Amino acid sequence: MRKRILSFLLASCMVLSLALSVTGCSTETGPTALWEAGNTRNKIVILSDIHLGIDDRYTETLKNRPFFIEFLRRLQSTTDVRELVINGDFLDDWFLPVYYPAYTDAAQFYKDAITTNQAVFDELNNIIKSGIKLVYIPGNHDMTLAADILQEAVPDIVQAWDADGLGLYYTGDRNEIAIEHGHRYDVFSAPDTVTNAQLCGNDDTILPPGYFYARYGATWVLEGRPQVERNLPVITNIPDKSDVDQYGAYMYYQILKSVSERLTPNEGLEKKIFDMRIAGFNDAYTYLDFYPAQQADGTISAPVLFKNIQRTWAERQAINKVKVPNSFLEAVAGTLDGEYFFSQAKAQYLNNPEENVDVVVFGHTHVPAYHSLDNGKYYINEGTWIDHNTLYPDAERTFAVITTGEKTTAGLYQYEEDGSVTDITANVGKEKEEPTAAESSFAKASFDTKALANYGDASTQARYVEVGGLGNDEIQAKLNKGLKTFCLAPTSSAEKDTTYDIRPVFEVVGGDLLSIRTYNTAYAAGAAYPVNSIRTQLFSLTTGEQDAANLWDFIKDKGTLRQLILDRKFGFAPAVVDGELPEELKAAAYKKLAESMDTPEFGAQFYFGDGGRLNVWCDGDNHATGDYWEFDIPVTDLAGVAADRLLPIIDALKKLGN
Repeated sequence: MRKRILSFLLASCMVLSLALSVTGCSTETGPTALWEAGNTRNKIVILSDIHLGIDDRYTETLKNRPFFIEFLRRLQSTTDVRELVINGDFLDDWFLPVYYPAYTDAAQFYKDAITTNQAVFDELNNIIKSGIKLVYIPGNHDMTLAADILQEAVPDIVQAWDADGLGLYYTGDRNEIAIEHGHRYDVFSAPDTVTNAQLCGNDDTILPPGYFYARYGATWVLEGRPQVERNLPVITNIPDKSDVDQYGAYMYYQILKSVSERLTPNEGLEKKIFDMRIAGFNDAYTYLDFYPAQQADGTISAPVLFKNIQRTWAERQAINKVKVPNSFLEAVAGTLDGEYFFSQAKAQYLNNPEENVDVVVFGHTHVPAYHSLDNGKYYINEGTWIDHNTLYPDAERTFAVITTGEKTTAGLYQYEEDGSVTDITANVGKEKEEPTAAESSFAKASFDTKALANYGDASTQARYVEVGGLGNDEIQAKLNKGLKTFCLAPTSSAEKDTTYDIRPVFEVVGGDLLSIRTYNTAYAAGAAYPVNSIRTQLFSLTTGEQDAANLWDFIKDKGTLRQLILDRKFGFAPAVVDGELPEELKAAAYKKLAESMDTPEFGAQFYFGDGGRLNVWCDGDNHATGDYWEFDIPVTDLAGVAADRLLPIIDALKKLGN
């Protein structure tokens, strides 16, 4: 990948250690400028999604925070910068585990978050003293931040709010640049003072559904990404698309279903884990309270929170000052699609005859994007500064630079750990590549989870995966026969008094490789407890055959992999265990995994899973501490030990994102 470097630093200015306070490369007169500055202050620097937390345990930007401070210090010496715009999700009251103590004073929460990150705020004040205008726009993760709290911390900051929980900022010599976070157009993240108003008896309930599953997801991450079986409500009666109301509710259910099957913290579905005492809420709720299900009258809706959310989208858009409203169906379908936000940038600004805008900048998605239109206009997403960006692992610490004047130009950059600044505009702005022949042949493939008829009961089902749309009936039949045999194997070998609950999960990686795993729970008559196990297999979508590869076909350096395990570079999660495990047991688990590498069966104990991660496991010590222990690591961290077969899968999983 070719890089255009804006500035080169002296070798003596290399960052030596993250454990030290990074001050940047300094000269006798102060920190070095980010680039060779021009004579005119005509550059606007925009960044977003810093996600600084109230506690370093609950922040998404810990490793990168010293680099952010260094960046701010060097920005002060970059004399052609006119403005620094922080485009939302600066502070974060969403990335909190559900067990974080309930609080009623949101103002104090943010004051404490500011204190935790005081070094950042010191540099923001210094930014202003250096002659750079500092602007803040709210995002969804900091929509409850009161303006006076931020103003107290940074007295001369300019805040661009245009509605509760939302902001919009026009800038540039001709006001030709429009900047907003982008959550205004996201069903799950846009402020919602409507849907829960009747439930809570007020219209202060600004927090949208994304807040709840963000808390749920944060819990899952902080608990080590455990794989816990979930019996979520299943909607089997799919509405016709002509029924816009109910089909919209079904699409909303589908999005939450995909999230909920992946995020499985240890907390039970019926436990009141959301103790809400802020933003108009004053009660405790379960996960199922806002999970859509088929109601007694046949309609699809969550039972308590966000009931019939599809019916409030039009009113929410009006309150949230959306210039060009869209349908709930369009909005919910675009939730996980970065191109949806590009389409909104065009609809709201670039193609809107009521607007005179040449550049639109959004944040929110964490995926840097750059679109240069034929008419000289631009859409940019400036990405994020969080430590682990699973949505786009190729770039972190990214920001946009817009040069305003008679002709406005824009670019996207990455702040490197060595202090250099890399132009990534071409990398994120290139046209989409044509799919390969293999990718094209699987473009219409569908995957369905089915249950074995006349087996088990409501809590024990033997499920298997069935593939459709491959385009070759013979290969498809062979593949489905193999998948069904693999998934249901425990039932064929089980004793008469043992019943299995089998839950298959899969990922398509490397173009045509189907990595499937089943989580199995065996219920034996008279047993004191059920026993959990995991099985994995690779299948080829091209041939329909099982792939006989084992882990060592993908990893070439066993010794280095072992050291990564012992150094705890792998995440750890025991199978179906409530609560946190003691540190000594975790240490024993990593040691046991490293020792298991020498066993013949270890080569088969792996799969490719969530967010581009390689997962391995070993048997646990006992049921109380986990029947088996799972460990995972981003495949991007394995490039140094990757065999030839893993390298294209690394590339494919990078594209998969999350």
